[in-house]
Amino acid sequence: MQPYPGEMGSESVFFEFDEIQVGRTAELTHLLTEQDLQAFAELTGDFNPLHFDPVFARSMHFPKAPVHGMLSAVFVSTLIGMLLPGKGALWTSQTIQFLQPAYIGDTLRVWARVKQRSPALRMLVLTVEITNQQNQKLISGEASVKMTGMKQAESQEPNGSQVVLITGGGGVIGSAIARQLAADGHAVALTSYKNSQSAEEVAAEIVALGGRAISLQVDIREQAAVEAAVSRMEEMLGPVEAVVHCAAPSPSFGPFADLDWAALQSQLDVQVKGAFHCAQAVLPRMVEASAGSLLFVGSTVSDGQPPALQCAYVVAKTALTALARCLAVEYGPKGIRVNVVAPGMTLGGISDHLPEKAKMVARMQTPLRRLAEPADIAGVASFLLSSRARHVTGETLRVSGGTVMS
Repeated sequence: MQPYPGEMGSESVFFEFDEIQVGRTAELTHLLTEQDLQAFAELTGDFNPLHFDPVFARSMHFPKAPVHGMLSAVFVSTLIGMLLPGKGALWTSQTIQFLQPAYIGDTLRVWARVKQRSPALRMLVLTVEITNQQNQKLISGEASVKMTGMKQAESQEPNGSQVVLITGGGGVIGSAIARQLAADGHAVALTSYKNSQSAEEVAAEIVALGGRAISLQVDIREQAAVEAAVSRMEEMLGPVEAVVHCAAPSPSFGPFADLDWAALQSQLDVQVKGAFHCAQAVLPRMVEASAGSLLFVGSTVSDGQPPALQCAYVVAKTALTALARCLAVEYGPKGIRVNVVAPGMTLGGISDHLPEKAKMVARMQTPLRRLAEPADIAGVASFLLSSRARHVTGETLRVSGGTVMS
């Protein structure tokens, strides 16, 4: 990276956050004068004789009176506010090591390099050094800088078409989400393993309406299969910018005493392991782009007292929610959001396995007096993937008609 040199009194530069990448540098120079020393002392009230009396300074084993250490350090503020990042910069913290003193007549070279950037927080970490004309290092440290007063955060989020991977795209909820996202203008890839024909039909329907969609038969339990599907998506639609993980085996109902590990493992393999494989396949590119979104379809069975006789399903959904929260914490600083949409009992979902009387009781116990429809979940998914939810991550948004409140 080439530095952009600066000098005192020059006009402040202006950069958008995306223009400032790790490795960018800036520097300025300044000649220390008697006027600088006097002005600093009058401003701060620090008239320590060490800085003004050469005889006193020599008694302290200095060859001559050094200037105040902070007098040199204040030019870090000049560099931040004028050059890197420039206009709108807010200097939030600084570590300083004073290595050698500076003296009147020294030419300071103040230099900074971007060490780290956080798009989600619009923060930069800068490595800072100040040297003299003999290239002796006087000060070193790190500065944290927040970029304010620039383009609003929504400009960092895609407002137009995204490329979205939807697992379980042949299912009731997955297909509803695919239709909604396509209507929003996104390109969608529906993956399915057992419902591949349904996924193909939904993709064909979207294309017939003028949208962009493909269907892929993928066993998301296999990492290589997921990676191959992502590569295929990139070839046909472009880089994956969002993932909606809907895939889940049909739950089995029964007492724990009759539950074998294979049934529990089946739920974990599709729901948790599948989410794990999808995240690992798409996160590197999302990190590179400093943007992206993962949305897992959870369930309200993870809240409060779990329903009886659904141990495997409850365990898998709860683990999936925990995975989302862990990813949200780790990848939030990299500009990536991770959330969960948690349906309650939904028409066409688990409710199909229940007797009509049980569904009637569920309706009467729901404050809105109806069960969710797949379109209800799709609407929330649409919101969570949009720039309107740009400050939402690590959340579980429940679509239950009020059966769960928190």
